[in-house]
Amino acid sequence: MLVAIPLGLVLAAALPYVLVEKKWRWRWREVEIGRLPTHSVEQSLYRDSGTVPAYLREAPRMIKVAAFSCLLFGQMFVPGLLMGAFGLVAGGIGLVSIPGLITAAKLYATGFALLRRDPREAYFKARNAAAWAFWLNGVIFALSLLLLATPLRPSNGVAWGLWLSTNGYGLLSVLQAWLCRRATSRYEDALFLPTEATRLHGTWYRHARAA
Repeated sequence: MLVAIPLGLVLAAALPYVLVEKKWRWRWREVEIGRLPTHSVEQSLYRDSGTVPAYLREAPRMIKVAAFSCLLFGQMFVPGLLMGAFGLVAGGIGLVSIPGLITAAKLYATGFALLRRDPREAYFKARNAAAWAFWLNGVIFALSLLLLATPLRPSNGVAWGLWLSTNGYGLLSVLQAWLCRRATSRYEDALFLPTEATRLHGTWYRHARAA
């Protein structure tokens, strides 16, 4: 049962990842990565070799990993929403889950934006989601440390396990946020590059090179 839960979360994130990555791969094929010679080595000995642009075939690996991690962590919005709604009905304590729900929703939207290479929007969504994750988990970690100095500190194995698992998940969330910032910084130029496709009546039409 313990193995089935994380496996189910991974599969739930993998399905939209595969569908969106394949559908929007052409957007990343608009990104130029260098120049290739048009003549062979023998020909270039007698005349200057011309070059043609070379383009990506798909999103870079770091972008893919960052996008998948956003979908993986962002999908916690659904169970978090259910738990928050139950807590709200039970006594209003569900209000404390609102920042976490906002962060999860931002991460989920970021995953799709990175795979689609939404010009400019993907960059700023990723940076904003990472900022929310840093601040949220920082506050939670600080409160958990303060808890140790109060009578409410963990007093048994179950409570300590809950404390450690909460902070462990927070550490993973911070690492995931760092990955988003690192990926967007490394491929900032590509994420700001305008698309050369044409949008008519809500549908994107790819140019020959992007196809």
